[in-house]
Amino acid sequence: MWRIELDCYLFNIKALDITIQNSFIMENKTDSNSYYTLAIWTVKSGMEKEFMNEWTAFAKWINNTISETGTGYLLQDLATPLKFISFGPWSNEQTMQQWVDNNEFRNHVIKLIELCDDFQPNNLKVVSTSD
Repeated sequence: MWRIELDCYLFNIKALDITIQNSFIMENKTDSNSYYTLAIWTVKSGMEKEFMNEWTAFAKWINNTISETGTGYLLQDLATPLKFISFGPWSNEQTMQQWVDNNEFRNHVIKLIELCDDFQPNNLKVVSTSD
């Protein structure tokens, strides 16, 4: 089982090749039936650019292959530049699980893991919001 250990400080993160705007929150308003995947990646030193390129190819494959997903995001921690966080919404738990079980998905993830010292994947369900 994977476990997230959060640092005791707020992450300073930046979006890579994307702009997260307030409209994202409005367009993707969540409820208790919202699902997300989130991964924390610690990339090997010097492999950041290759990792970003591989992740982008992976995210584009997902968007072109699976219609029941939203926009995926890759964030980089400003204080720890080798730490990346990726996340994206899913329409339902079944679709999310089919994605994880897909062989081509696994091939993409293997390429990404080879560029990393650590990988922490998470399948999540919204249980509360600020709204």
